[in-house]
Amino acid sequence: MDIFIIWGKRSEKYYGRLHWTYPFLKGYFRFVDLFRNTLLLSQLFLVVVGFSADNKKNASHSLDVEKEFRSVLILDDKIHAEVDQWIRDNAKLTEKKSGVPVESLGEQVRIRLNKVEESYVAFLAKYPKHVEARLAFGSFYSGLGKLDDAMGQWSDARDLDKKNPVPWNNIGKAYGQKGKILEAIRHFTKASELAPNQPLYYRNLAAMLFAYPDQAARYYLIDRSKVVPKVLLLFEKARVLDPKNFTLATDTAMVHLATRPFDAKEAINAWNNALLLAPDSRTKEGVRIHLARIHAHIGEVKIARKLLGDVREPKFSELKEEILKKINSSPKPASAMP
Repeated sequence: MDIFIIWGKRSEKYYGRLHWTYPFLKGYFRFVDLFRNTLLLSQLFLVVVGFSADNKKNASHSLDVEKEFRSVLILDDKIHAEVDQWIRDNAKLTEKKSGVPVESLGEQVRIRLNKVEESYVAFLAKYPKHVEARLAFGSFYSGLGKLDDAMGQWSDARDLDKKNPVPWNNIGKAYGQKGKILEAIRHFTKASELAPNQPLYYRNLAAMLFAYPDQAARYYLIDRSKVVPKVLLLFEKARVLDPKNFTLATDTAMVHLATRPFDAKEAINAWNNALLLAPDSRTKEGVRIHLARIHAHIGEVKIARKLLGDVREPKFSELKEEILKKINSSPKPASAMP
């Protein structure tokens, strides 16, 4: 696949070097808020303060290694920032019909990114057992669409540190992309078992189960109707660990819309929880749209109208009108969400 096309699809910052995932589950979830290089760089500080006076020689060597690794990450970030800027600038120039042809820019991007690849290769030739470097190198490859190469690096990291949940998580995501859902579920499950206090892994597992209920039912040997309740349990585990996470709250509320029979009370509670966490007025209005839809659906027209009255953002005007039309044309409440 053309490297420029892959890069052009990526409008966010480069994927986290440790935990790697992105929006891939049928439009329901956005899982890009993961650990970035700050976690790796903070580990350098932990290494420094953890050394005893008896280990000065080893401490000095380890510190030198981590400094060298940090320089690789800095180069990685620097070049990716340059490439991002090239693409943005060229997009603006293209609008004025003066941009560089895609093929030409793509070749420039390849040449520049080769510097990053060479840096990782050289570092790992010297320190082949450096787990974080293999995780980061895998994420580099994943950003270029080289999924097999990424999985190779992550598999090496997993073999080097069998209790590290990160490679299990990343490989799980890769298997999901390959359509090997059962393997994806197995790897996400293992990640959550290795790090039971990390909400990210419950969240990724829950999203995978929700997106692929038939495969989830087969994996757990349960009826398909039991999948959504299982997904909700996983999201609730994640929410207990990260109760102030708005996106996690909205993900959980979205799943409540899929319950059968539809549990309006629980769905309303979930969306009200999300409303309390909404970071700004525009986001609050988006949540009110969901709440209004549910209240209208169960016949609570006055509440629905009140909620819609507080929605003034032009972006939601079409949805607002759609709900109002349903209110006016459907005097009787329905029994299940459409």
